[in-house]
Amino acid sequence: MTRPGHFLLFGFLACALTAAACGGSAPAEEEMEMEVDAGPAPPSAAAVAAANRLSSQLGDDIRLVPTVRGLAEIAYEQPTARRDGNFIVTRFRVQNLAENAIAGLQVDEFWFDSDGNTVTGDSVRFREPVLSGQVVDIELRVPRDPAMDRSNYEFSHQNGDIKATLFDEIEDPEEEEEAGEGNS
Repeated sequence: MTRPGHFLLFGFLACALTAAACGGSAPAEEEMEMEVDAGPAPPSAAAVAAANRLSSQLGDDIRLVPTVRGLAEIAYEQPTARRDGNFIVTRFRVQNLAENAIAGLQVDEFWFDSDGNTVTGDSVRFREPVLSGQVVDIELRVPRDPAMDRSNYEFSHQNGDIKATLFDEIEDPEEEEEAGEGNS
């Protein structure tokens, strides 16, 4: 027969061995180091190699750009809606205010009736990244419905959320000059 003291001793030893195997107790406060956020970590060598392989496969006219991860900031103009036949066409401008490009920028428009029920909507998504400072024009088309009362817009992107700020005016996008054109 075993005595109750043996179980207690065995339990104590098991706990002590488990604590030692797991690294023991937590270090004292003065021994703990504070981690400082130094921003995003630089890309690993494997990531750089993969990007180089991808860009060599895409060709010379394609360049890879860093994109926003997490919250991206944009500016947008007040949308204007007009009737075009049996459609309501909404147009406005968006400008990327983030430091990096925004990949997969998407704008969703939802139309509601007077009771707040969704009636219809449209969505547009940019396949190419919207570069920092770039201005893009948005056009959304929804079929006209007599129940339409008000609309709402939602902005999102491939790698996170969007902080959208309403601006009174956004300047026209700069036109890129065609190659071969020049002053003669």
